[in-house]
Amino acid sequence: MISCFIYMQKRLHNIRTEGLENLTAELDQLRQLIVSHAQSAPIDMADQQLALTRLVPGLTMESWNKLSERFGLSDWLALDLDNSTYFNLANLQKIIEDLTHKSERDPLTGLYNKQAFEHKLSMELQRVERSNGQLSLAIIDLDDFKNVNDTYGHACGDEVIRTLADMLDASTRGYDHAARVGGEEFALLLPGAGPLRAKALMDRLCSMFADTLIKCSEAAIQCTFSAGVASLKGRSKATGKELFEVADKALYQAKNAGKNRVRVTRQLVEFEYDRSTMVHSNEKQFLFSGSK
Repeated sequence: MISCFIYMQKRLHNIRTEGLENLTAELDQLRQLIVSHAQSAPIDMADQQLALTRLVPGLTMESWNKLSERFGLSDWLALDLDNSTYFNLANLQKIIEDLTHKSERDPLTGLYNKQAFEHKLSMELQRVERSNGQLSLAIIDLDDFKNVNDTYGHACGDEVIRTLADMLDASTRGYDHAARVGGEEFALLLPGAGPLRAKALMDRLCSMFADTLIKCSEAAIQCTFSAGVASLKGRSKATGKELFEVADKALYQAKNAGKNRVRVTRQLVEFEYDRSTMVHSNEKQFLFSGSK
């Protein structure tokens, strides 16, 4: 019995070792295949997804979590087949929620990424159209950011980006939406805010950021940003792309005016009446007097 027990323990150890070695080799091969395929895959297939399943004898969920964190395998889904169905379903739900969160967020700042922000903007435009409300969009761009990277290094540049992102997140309302939409470009969606309120908020953020001392590894620096604001009112049929373009023009004006400032476009997108259904003055006269 003792020899049998020792044999079984040795056999189990071999299975675990072989399983992990095989898994490691397969992951390396799979990475190469995925990279090679991604470079040649058609653009219109980018949104398609595929789930792969691999059984790994002797690997526990605790061990997998450590490996996942160490080697950056957070996009991989692991299920513990020795646990109950409820545990697996709860674990699957948590993993899906985590993946959804990561798919919507910029990894450096934690703000929404461009794709998620565009979806939020589309939803808010629909809400404004239904409610005849207001909406403002601010496009924010760090001033002379290339000089920061060139002078202090990219690590310092990342710290500047994170500092601005934290300020946008902390200084806005719970139903506002902040996003990083480019390297040093951010967007802020302000539901219910007209041009005056949006301008006041952006002026305050602009001043706060300019006064903030950002600590890098070798220096403490101050940076500024410029912003352009576009506002929409009423049941407008404006698209998100059109609103972005209007805000971009205002941002361009802020940059040309000397940077470290906010400009609000005069092109306010108003409610556009369908004049074909309106009663004209001569028609009103006929209706009430019976003559033209």
